[in-house]
Amino acid sequence: MKKIVIGLFIFLLVAPSLTVAAQDRDTAQQIETFMKEALEEYRIPGASLAIVHNGQTIFQDSWGTMSDGSAVTEDTTFLIGSVSKPLTSLAIMALVEEGRVKLDEPIEAYIPWFKYRTDGMKSITVRHLLEQTSGISAYDGLKVTDQRGRDKEKGITQAVTELSGVELSRVPGEAYEYNSANYLLLGAIIEAVSNQSFAAYMDTHIFSPLGMNNTTANYESAIDKGFVPGFHSWVGRPVKGDGLYDQSGAPYGYMTSTASDLTQFINFMLNGGELLTEQSLEQLQTAPEHGKRYGLGWHFPRTGNTYPYHTGATPEYRSEVFFIPEQNLGAVLLTNKYHELEAVSYLSIMEGIRAIMNGENPDLAQLDGSTQWITLGVVILLAIVSFLSLFRLKRRTTINKKLWVTMGIFSITFAVGLIPLFTYSVGVSWRTVGLFLPDIEFLIQCLIAILAIHGLLIFLIIAVKRKKQHLNISR
Repeated sequence: MKKIVIGLFIFLLVAPSLTVAAQDRDTAQQIETFMKEALEEYRIPGASLAIVHNGQTIFQDSWGTMSDGSAVTEDTTFLIGSVSKPLTSLAIMALVEEGRVKLDEPIEAYIPWFKYRTDGMKSITVRHLLEQTSGISAYDGLKVTDQRGRDKEKGITQAVTELSGVELSRVPGEAYEYNSANYLLLGAIIEAVSNQSFAAYMDTHIFSPLGMNNTTANYESAIDKGFVPGFHSWVGRPVKGDGLYDQSGAPYGYMTSTASDLTQFINFMLNGGELLTEQSLEQLQTAPEHGKRYGLGWHFPRTGNTYPYHTGATPEYRSEVFFIPEQNLGAVLLTNKYHELEAVSYLSIMEGIRAIMNGENPDLAQLDGSTQWITLGVVILLAIVSFLSLFRLKRRTTINKKLWVTMGIFSITFAVGLIPLFTYSVGVSWRTVGLFLPDIEFLIQCLIAILAIHGLLIFLIIAVKRKKQHLNISR
C-alpha cells in the first residue's frame, strides 16, 4: 500500500509537467505545419524562425535554402531591413545614458554641417528622428536611401551630405511620416559623438555586449559572415537578386544578422541587462503618446494589444521582430524573398505564429498577384490594339492624316510621360519601383515600348504612303 501511495504522489507531481511538455510538442508541431504551408503558399525559398519565452528559446527552426544553395540554419546571415532601426535606437539610448546625447537637443548640436530649410519652424531634435516626426518627407528620404556605390568608410556622411539642404514638408514633431532618412541621420549623430564609424561603434557597444557575434553593420563583415543575394518576387515566383547592399544604409536597413543573434536582442528588450538601466529600457518598450504610431525605434499596433514590433524589408529580404513584455514572449522571423505588393500577406505569417502561441487557429492571407496580372493584361491588350491599328493604317489607301498624326503624337507623349505620371501617383521614385516592384517596372517598360513603337510606326507608315503618292503623281 505504501508503494502505491508513493507512486501516486510521484505521478501527481510529474503529470502537470508531462501535460505541459505534450502541449509544447503540439504547439511546436502546429508551428512547423503552419510555416511549411506559408513558405509553400508564398514561394519563399528560405526562412528562419525563433521564439523566446521567459528568457529561453522555446522554438527555433529553419527551412529551405539560400541563393547559393546552402541550407538555412539559425546562424544563416540575412539582411534584416528596418529591424536595423531598433538596434540604432538602442545605440542612441546608450549614448543618452552616457550623457553624450540628449533626446530633446536639436540635431545641429551634433551634426552642424547638415542643413535643412525650416521656413521659421522649430528645429529637428533627436527624439523627432527616433519617432519619425522630423518633417523630412518620405519622398525626399527615398532619394538618398537604398543606393549602391557609396564609400565603405564615409558612406553615411556621403548620404547625409546629399540630403543636406532638404526642405521640411511638415513642422518637426507634429506629424508621423515613416522615413529611413531619419535613421540615416541618427547614424551620422552616432559617428559624430563617438568618433567611430557606425559599424565600429555598433560592434563594440551593442553587438558584442549582447552576444550578437554574427551581426554586422558593414558589407565586408557581412560577406565574411556568409551574406549572399536574396530573391526578388516576379508575380510571386522567386528570382535571384544581385545582392544590393547600401554602404550607408546600416542605421536604417542594411545590418545583417541571424535568427539566433536576434533572440539575444529580444531577450535583452524583454529582460534588460548591463547595457541600459531599467528606466531607459522602459522608454524603448513604452508605446508613444495617444495618437502617435511610432515609439523610440518601434512600431506599436494601432488596435488591440499594444506591444513593440518592427518589420524590415530590402529588395531581396524581409524580417519581422516583436516582443510582449507582459507575457515575456517574443519572436523573430527572417525570409529571403520580398516584394512590396506581398508585404500584407507576409504579415499574416507572424500573425499566425502569435495566434498559435495564444492557443488560436492561424490564418494565412492569400497572395494577391492581381495588380501584376491586370497590368500584364493591359500590356497584351495594348499590343493587340496597336498591331491592329497599324495593320489597318497600312492597308488603307486613303487616310485621315490629321487623326492619325494626333494618335501618333498621343502615343509618343504618353510613352514619355508614363513614368513621371506613375511615380507621382504612387509617391515614390522610379528607382524605388525597380527595387521593390521589379515585375511592375518591367510591365510598365513594356507599355512604354509599345506606345513609343506604335507612335513612331504611325509616322513611318504615313511618310511611306506620302512618298508613294508623290511617286504616283510624278508618273
